[in-house]
Amino acid sequence: MTSWTPKLTNVSGVNGTNGYGEYVDANGVVTFTAMIVAKKETKAATSAGFGLTLPVPVKQSGARTIFQLSLDGRDADSGVWTGEAMIHAGGDGKTIERLRVTGTSNGSAVQNIGFLYGDAEGAKDAEIITVSGSYVRA
Repeated sequence: MTSWTPKLTNVSGVNGTNGYGEYVDANGVVTFTAMIVAKKETKAATSAGFGLTLPVPVKQSGARTIFQLSLDGRDADSGVWTGEAMIHAGGDGKTIERLRVTGTSNGSAVQNIGFLYGDAEGAKDAEIITVSGSYVRA
């Protein structure tokens, strides 16, 4: 496995997160796991929420690309949520455009992750976002 440093995109102000990731690029397929740890309060620049850099660009063929995501709320919200990380069909394939988790309203529809507590509101442990999956590389 090869390591790389995934970073959140669409961040407003200071990015209070650290990233660590590993991937394998074999026979044109990339398999990866990325972890983002929020040590400080971090906000998204728009309502689209955070995105995430990838180790190698995705081959775009007009279809959306979806990866598995989990958000461990730790002290901030004391829960773990599952969701998806998505690249839109019109995206450039270099970054994931949306990090989303299942919400509690609107029939449990997915909602964009746009705020990480980090050390805000008395949180003692960091929130952790983990994204994993495989894709055909460009």
